[in-house]
Amino acid sequence: MIRRPTMRWGRATLVIGLVCGVTQPAALAAQAPVVSPSVDRAIARARAAVDAGDGAEARAVLDSLEKAAPVASNDLAEILFWRATLSERLSDAERDWKRLVIDVPLAPRASDALLRLGELEMLRGHPAGARTYFARVAREFPAASTRARSQLWIAKSYVAQRDLPRACVALADASAAGMPDGELKLQAEEMGRQCATVDRTLIAKAMSDSVAPAIASAKVVGSDAAKPAKPTPKLADVPKGARFSVQLAAFDTAEEAERLVKRLRTRGIEARIDGTAKPFRVRVGYFDTRAAAKAEQAKLKQRGQSGYIAEITK
Repeated sequence: MIRRPTMRWGRATLVIGLVCGVTQPAALAAQAPVVSPSVDRAIARARAAVDAGDGAEARAVLDSLEKAAPVASNDLAEILFWRATLSERLSDAERDWKRLVIDVPLAPRASDALLRLGELEMLRGHPAGARTYFARVAREFPAASTRARSQLWIAKSYVAQRDLPRACVALADASAAGMPDGELKLQAEEMGRQCATVDRTLIAKAMSDSVAPAIASAKVVGSDAAKPAKPTPKLADVPKGARFSVQLAAFDTAEEAERLVKRLRTRGIEARIDGTAKPFRVRVGYFDTRAAAKAEQAKLKQRGQSGYIAEITK
């Protein structure tokens, strides 16, 4: 029988962290975005409870925080991130990281959550699926350290598929982004030694293969960027019979929702804003059946965009 990977309470360390080499909680705390002091203190209590072996108390604290957190806030993102990081079950951690990415996609913690989701897919032996998450981090969060880390994971995903030429191309991108000192740099140097043994013509071909789609994508982006984002549809604009949609995010302000809609349009995803008061929901498509909406959800996932099925209220 194949055992599913699990996470266990104890010293605030995930089993997946030991396998994949993810950032440990102490380092994560140093990277934390600005959150409410009360939330920060409560999260510290939850982490201390885990260190003391009291997982139930930690969970109770984080569940209470989550219920009181404002919609689409940095507080909510931080709570979801730590509840996932300290989770006992892999399925619970995955659910919270996915919710963070969907409900608070512009939060500083969103890139961390995407990386964790990619690392989970790597742990499961799904490097192609993992790559969609890592590629999204590289594309949407261009900070040098984050981009370097995601590109290194992209390289690892190709190594897992025994595609060393593409791995070497991704490694070059990671190095160009500025690899920070420490474990990541050591990993990059080791992979660089492997790349030194790969036929240069194979690497050049892999590079040209990756450039062609990028050029085509840039042409699409250029044409879409000139188009204004679609206005919020009125009730009459909802197609007759439409019952379902794919929801990607929800925000307190229309401005935040509009920014995400514009960003999605540059990627060729036709999104809209539903609602004239908070939460402003960013959704894709109108579907008569749940099955049709799930098919669209699967297509979006292949493009690295997580979402869930939402019923359209009239």
